Amino acid sequence: MNLGLCVLNWLLMLAALPAAVMALYLLLLSVAAFGHPGRRQITGRFAGRREATSRFLILIPAHNEELLLGDVVDQLRSQSYPAAKFRIVVIADNCEDTTAQVARTHGAIVLERTDPVHRGKGQALNWAMRERLAGLGEPYDAVVILDADSTVNEDFLWFMDEQIVQGREALQGYYGVQNPLENWRTSLLTASLAAFHFLRPLGRDRLGLPCGLKGNGMCFARRLVEAYAYPAFSVVEDVELALFYLRQGIRVKFVPGAQVFGQMAVSGKSAGTQRVRWEGGRIALIRTQAWPLFKEGLRLGDGARLDGAMDLFVPPLTLLVATTALPAAVVGILWCLMPGVVWGAVAALWVAALAAELSYVLASLVLIHAPFVVYRRLLFAPLFVLWKVGLYLKMGLARHGAQEWVRTDRHAMNKPNPPC
Repeated sequence: MNLGLCVLNWLLMLAALPAAVMALYLLLLSVAAFGHPGRRQITGRFAGRREATSRFLILIPAHNEELLLGDVVDQLRSQSYPAAKFRIVVIADNCEDTTAQVARTHGAIVLERTDPVHRGKGQALNWAMRERLAGLGEPYDAVVILDADSTVNEDFLWFMDEQIVQGREALQGYYGVQNPLENWRTSLLTASLAAFHFLRPLGRDRLGLPCGLKGNGMCFARRLVEAYAYPAFSVVEDVELALFYLRQGIRVKFVPGAQVFGQMAVSGKSAGTQRVRWEGGRIALIRTQAWPLFKEGLRLGDGARLDGAMDLFVPPLTLLVATTALPAAVVGILWCLMPGVVWGAVAALWVAALAAELSYVLASLVLIHAPFVVYRRLLFAPLFVLWKVGLYLKMGLARHGAQEWVRTDRHAMNKPNPPC
């Protein structure tokens, strides 16, 4: 092997190490998730004693959500939890439609906010928690936060009550897809969220680590609401808030039986808006917080901080698989053209990382009992990867993420989809 090929070989070997570390991390979480007894709660049926103790306020931040909000409020009112133990509060935030009127008509308490300068979900929630909840005259033990396009399982509050009674203060339910079969794009998002919103928090919980926050289906004890309100204002306020709690020593507990299902964007344009906001904001947090958090974890010997940093370092699923599959293919071709023991070792490392990542995806779908059509639509993954690459190029090769919250377009559901 000449010098150039030798250098190439070592560069490919070094490049494989981060991919191998990430793949090993995901494989560890996959094994831990299957060892978690809470995985059986995917049915969404509460099997404990039904003695309602906690009183809940369900906060729904809503900006121009007249299309779906009435159905969302009606569905929440049909919870199996005693109706006297919870109230639905809609924050009509900078609305230009009939959101407030629709919410009142369907029996919700409405808080109207007009502040065109400080826009966004985090700002609306912080305003409500800091300035308005105390004046409502509604007693509560915990606050649940739901998006305005979401539905929840009937026993959602029973699962949350069980944890609040046990003294847990920050909770995250499983956030899945309401319309997984609507088209290939929503099916692929189902696989992505199954991995990120179910398997990973389930595995982290099994290992005694905080599970993070996903922005929808969150629950906070009254003490946290009164002490901190909602101190997160970026376009990925949920991740920002999770890091804030992590540094306060408050661990978020995963509650797999409390399930919320959000409507995912169907068109490429709407999905692009959503992704620019999610991933652009996440990239900004990685730049400013991942390494400091990792160094804090090393200095303090804190596994939770190290895990939080690792969770930030792992890229989005499609990007992770794509950046592993391409080098694996290149090294495989080189090994076939120039067989040798060293090439084989490099190829084995890349292929093993790719196999671990694919196993992680399939394990996620198994855990949520995904319908077969979702597995079949994984064949569209290369098309999705190409779309994502174009999106990253549009974002300026990830240098310019979304800095302002932009509402994703909603659409009425033509027919019910089994949620995942």
